[in-house]
Amino acid sequence: MRVSTPLLSQVGHHVDSRVRRYRGVFYWPAYKLYRRWRLEQNYQIPADTPLVVFDFSHTRIDGPQGRRFYALFIYFIRAGYYPVLKDSYLFLANINKRHKAYCLEYRFSLIRSLSDLKRPYVLVTDRTYKKTEPQLASKVVTIDYRPGYSESDKCFPMPFPMFSGIYRNGQDLMVDQLRHAPRQWQILFGGDAATKKYSQATIADVYRKIPRAEVLDVLRTELEGGAIKEPLAQAELNCLKGESHCGLVIINTRHCQIDTADWLTTIAKARFFLACPGVRYPMSHNAIEALAVGSVPIIQYPELFYPPLEHNVNCLVYKNKQELVDVLKRAMSMSPEDAATLSIGAAAYYDQFLEPKRVVQRLLAHNPENVNLRLLPFLKKGGGFA
Repeated sequence: MRVSTPLLSQVGHHVDSRVRRYRGVFYWPAYKLYRRWRLEQNYQIPADTPLVVFDFSHTRIDGPQGRRFYALFIYFIRAGYYPVLKDSYLFLANINKRHKAYCLEYRFSLIRSLSDLKRPYVLVTDRTYKKTEPQLASKVVTIDYRPGYSESDKCFPMPFPMFSGIYRNGQDLMVDQLRHAPRQWQILFGGDAATKKYSQATIADVYRKIPRAEVLDVLRTELEGGAIKEPLAQAELNCLKGESHCGLVIINTRHCQIDTADWLTTIAKARFFLACPGVRYPMSHNAIEALAVGSVPIIQYPELFYPPLEHNVNCLVYKNKQELVDVLKRAMSMSPEDAATLSIGAAAYYDQFLEPKRVVQRLLAHNPENVNLRLLPFLKKGGGFA
């Protein structure tokens, strides 16, 4: 029997994730380092700040390189909560790795048991508690990793975040300023555009979207000469930053690097942002970053936002290759005034549904009792990993 490549990929991922999740159990030096780190965590819990407790049994919550946990962590920080981590070796042994290590740049407290807390708190967890436990939790937010979200599930759909480095550098706190930046370029695509990486079968087969590499190839072929500027070296990009362009600027980070600290500033140079699909599923950090600074997304997956993005309100939508070309031409010829109206809609959507403080407020108000948080609501079965 022939086994399909996507199935092999799924099996390989699950085996690898379980090895990573539990390998610390068998590695004594790592546990010794963890015990030493645990003894150093002695910050006192402030008396006048609302508390959020993160209680996880293993690292599944981390996601790619620790991004998902860091997003939850920083969202509650932005909402004014003081973070408390419950002692769990399987969860915290890698606290100094990759994006998860960004948590170490903030003060937090470590507790051995929930009974150590003597006042109310919000609990975010992957464990199952009885309704009467824990008694002092004002709200229990239980992580739900299942794919295939629908409103009937009554879960809260976790919005996709910006890239971790954006929050780490505090750029998310500057979006109001960046929305008023001069718009030198009409349309921008920025990000990794490696052909093999961004031609995954799941994008076309599971989500029925055009993969990123194919989107860019179509536009290179169909748009008239001079409509596209695509710097192939750092010096070319540096020159382009000082120029205006009424067409499409393609910044492939395989050729030209943009420092994370300059990323939102770069996106804010454009009236529109071509929000191509990610690697295994369509959602991409860049789409969120574009909305944040009022760069109107040109997008094929508006329905994967919750609520969906709306064509001609906060984005421009295409459904196929011909519509892709047509909508790019429309965006290139759109007046600054009409583009500004869409920009206001894009920024308003971010403020209401994607801004971290607002997300936490909506999460905690979602249900009068406890809440299930669907971590990746856009994920479809066979279309990526939770």
